[in-house]
Amino acid sequence: MKRGLSVVPSTLAEAHEVLWRQRPVGYADPEKWAAYHRHCAEVYAQTAKVDLRHQHEAIQCAGLEMRKARDIEHQLNPGGDDE
Repeated sequence: MKRGLSVVPSTLAEAHEVLWRQRPVGYADPEKWAAYHRHCAEVYAQTAKVDLRHQHEAIQCAGLEMRKARDIEHQLNPGGDDE
C-alpha cells in the first residue's frame, strides 16, 4: 500500500490508519468534514473488496461514514433534496 490517495489500503487496519492521518482539524469547515466522510466511505468500500476477512466490517464502516457525511450535509441544507 502506498500512502497516496489513489492506492487502496490492503487491510481494514491500514484503512483506519491512513484515514486517521487524513482527518481535517477539529475546527475545519463542515463542508470539509462532509467531504472527508464521503472519502472515508469510498476507501472503506474499496477496502472491503480486498480485505475479505474484514469485508463485512469494512462495509459497515463505509455505511457509517456515508451517514456522517449526509448528516452534516443535512445540517448545512435542512430543506435539501427532500422537498
